[in-house]
Amino acid sequence: MPDTTMSRRSFLKTAAATGAFAAATGAFASNFTAVDPALAADANEEKIIHTACRACIIDCGAIVTVRNGKVVKIEGDPGDPINAGRMCAKGLAGIQALYNPNRLKYPMRRAGERGENKWERISWEEAINTIADAMWELYQKDDPMQLLLSCGGGGNPTRIMCPPRFLNAFGGGNFFEPGCAQCYLPRSNGMPLVNGMNDTSIADGAVLEMFFDTTKACVLWGTDPSQSNVAAGGRAMSNLRKNGCKTVVIDPRFTPDAAKADVWLPIRPGTDVALMLAWIRYILDNKLYDADFVMKWTNLPYLVNEETKLTYRASELGLGGDDEYVVWDKKTQAPAAMPFPWNDELDPELDGEFEVNGAKSRTAYRALWEACQDYTLEKAAEICWLDAAKIEEAIKVYVEGAPAAGISLGVPTDQYVAASDGPAGAAILDIIMGNINRKGSWVQKRPSGPPGIAQPWDSGGFNEKVPELCVPAHQQAAKLGYIEHKGLEAWHASHIPTILEAVRTGKPYKPKVWIDFSGNKPIMMGNAAGFIDDMRNNIELAVHCYMYPTTTSVEMADIILPTSEWLECAYIAYRMNKVVVRQPCVNLYEAIDNHMIYSWLAKALADRGHPGCQLTFADPFPDPNYGGYWKTYDEYKEWLAGQADMKVLHKGLSWDELAAASPIEFMPMDEWRDNYYETFLQIDEKTGKPKGFNTQSKKCEPYAEGFTVMGRTGGRFGHDHCGNVQPPASVDYEPLPRYEEPAESPLTDEEYPYVLTSGRVPMYHHGTLRNIPWLREIYPVPECWINPVTAAENGIQDGDWVKIESRRGATHGKAVLTEGVAPGVVAQERFWNPELLDSDDPSQAWKAMNVNVLTKNDPPYNSVYGSYTLRGFTVKISKSEKPEGVWEKPEEFTPWLPEYSEATGGGYAVYDAGEANYA
Repeated sequence: MPDTTMSRRSFLKTAAATGAFAAATGAFASNFTAVDPALAADANEEKIIHTACRACIIDCGAIVTVRNGKVVKIEGDPGDPINAGRMCAKGLAGIQALYNPNRLKYPMRRAGERGENKWERISWEEAINTIADAMWELYQKDDPMQLLLSCGGGGNPTRIMCPPRFLNAFGGGNFFEPGCAQCYLPRSNGMPLVNGMNDTSIADGAVLEMFFDTTKACVLWGTDPSQSNVAAGGRAMSNLRKNGCKTVVIDPRFTPDAAKADVWLPIRPGTDVALMLAWIRYILDNKLYDADFVMKWTNLPYLVNEETKLTYRASELGLGGDDEYVVWDKKTQAPAAMPFPWNDELDPELDGEFEVNGAKSRTAYRALWEACQDYTLEKAAEICWLDAAKIEEAIKVYVEGAPAAGISLGVPTDQYVAASDGPAGAAILDIIMGNINRKGSWVQKRPSGPPGIAQPWDSGGFNEKVPELCVPAHQQAAKLGYIEHKGLEAWHASHIPTILEAVRTGKPYKPKVWIDFSGNKPIMMGNAAGFIDDMRNNIELAVHCYMYPTTTSVEMADIILPTSEWLECAYIAYRMNKVVVRQPCVNLYEAIDNHMIYSWLAKALADRGHPGCQLTFADPFPDPNYGGYWKTYDEYKEWLAGQADMKVLHKGLSWDELAAASPIEFMPMDEWRDNYYETFLQIDEKTGKPKGFNTQSKKCEPYAEGFTVMGRTGGRFGHDHCGNVQPPASVDYEPLPRYEEPAESPLTDEEYPYVLTSGRVPMYHHGTLRNIPWLREIYPVPECWINPVTAAENGIQDGDWVKIESRRGATHGKAVLTEGVAPGVVAQERFWNPELLDSDDPSQAWKAMNVNVLTKNDPPYNSVYGSYTLRGFTVKISKSEKPEGVWEKPEEFTPWLPEYSEATGGGYAVYDAGEANYA
């Protein structure tokens, strides 16, 4: 194949030559084989395809019209029970994303220095072999832990659990995802650790009770579903309010949900836990909690061993077995063993301090009260910049709705040092109010398929189900930052700042090969400039797999691999009581489904003799329910069909049959909705006792000793996912939430006197879609929300360009003067500018308007999850000028308008990974 070398100026221009490239003639045709006739469209052929959107993480059901082989229409699917025919701007922009002229169309290799933006085209075979050779060298000569995989950034890229699955097969390595410890992991892991059920993220689909109009009161704590989850959660919130549900919104910004709320609390960013502690104290002091639930279904009556920080087991005091806990019995004025679930002969004290074996012991309730005793409403108002009367009003709205009430905790607390304290505080509030597993409450646990059957693609790899590929203890302990921040193991991840330190210093070892399956890392990572410097200057081979060129490609990558848009992918989405099949509507260019890149790399390594990768292609695979990797995309789709059919109809459906029947109901809605209330009271056939909750005590654990156990052993049950017991972290994880003033505080910082927060807008998801012309026309540049008082202090008028500075760097936004943020607060969404990739300084694409130029990734970190600070840090602002080259007018986005391409086959038309040619 002749080399096709592209300069910086021609990079996007060449990518934009869609029509000529689609013809696949001359040198540009050398990497293609003939398209399967089944993929070619007959004249005037029209297909209506039921699929699932992936413009964000929600998976809304969609109906796609394909005419003459081209996608011509996208609309919501009324058969989807969650979005019910609605779609947001992101999903409706799918055609613009699919046919965007800047799509990456074939693999490319860097032809100059990193950052020069010079590239040459290569084949898939050459790309896979180059990467596999580097990985094979790591495996043979150095250390497999030096492999680094990453994903994330929103939208279509590979599911979070795919990289750990590959690392298990490879025999080591580290995985990171910017939205892990900083977005959702602390809630998805921390809240179930406390309540024994589920988290309460609306955007991630945990709060499905909101769709049934059964909730009487809800608190949107740092979440804005009417803006970030429009077609699903936003629709549900509208219906709830229409049907009388009272709402409280706790958010520094006057969001659309705040505008409709009964009470809005514009909290100072970074102070959420102080407010949570005040709510807990108020409810306890005024005895507003559900006394029966607290006594019988929580660990608050249990006595605490002050030395171990754990609740006493009866065996420690010679009172009973290891599975019994200890209460203080009023009748005998002595400690007594409490069997599960309850002993009516005992009369336990809920609140008190006693002497047990010559030592002080409090009830867990007393420990909780003492943790929040300093946080009166007045104190919280002072810390959080709120009005005490408004705080009380908000609490009363929440309390009066119980138990048909709930708190949905959004992302902000994940992005502070309080990443474990926030989820614990919110979970405690719902627990003490009895808002757990009752009709109308937002803490539920319903099946995403018939109970007892896992989703293998989300299983975290081969850890639990395939012992032959289970991660050994020493390999797990070698993950960077894991021992100190063991909560990361819930997603099998490593600690990002520790990874960067290892990349920079080579200690304890140096990651050498980095493969990224995501969009634009500098837009999503804290302290973006430091991240780029570390990765660009120290990684030996960097591979970027995505749909478009981004700053990750230009600044850091050596090889770029084109991946599929959601309209070209196969996957399965569970939607309440239905299964929706995401299916390829067309296949363009040489764009490949992320899953197949993993498979091709595994196959290339297997061919080189790698034993773990060879096992992933074993037939039969050690666990038939989980399966290994796939040689062809058809094989992958049939495996998906087999897994989904096992969960749905049990009829042996092929992929084509399953796709044709989508969406498919696997359980009647009434059964799915009603049969899973109060499951903790259902009798376990094996024990003859209630099932309880998924904790050590089988009760909700507001005194969250599971955190402490995790820090000492690797898991809340005393071991990690593989059954390994790890050495303890250097600092104990505390069982109760605590408030700490942010490390950078506007209360003491004279040089940087304002505090910055962020938040999602409905046009974009994380770092995606800034190259979509219609979305950019709606929201062309990031709005910087400033209170008029703050603006006047800095001579800023509405519509001015402003410079925002922190101790890490400076960036820009366009001022919107509004009382929708409090004085002293600045709010701006993340942003980047694809139009600047082809400028004289491509780095401006991530510098000009990116708030992650400002954010922190240095200590302090959250002890459990290692979360660093993306919100609630200090900044200063000043009037500025518009950054050079930034597009703002609608006509400027004309070069990005969609250009139809013929269906050239995509994953069916390229590199033969094994036994069958894709054509």
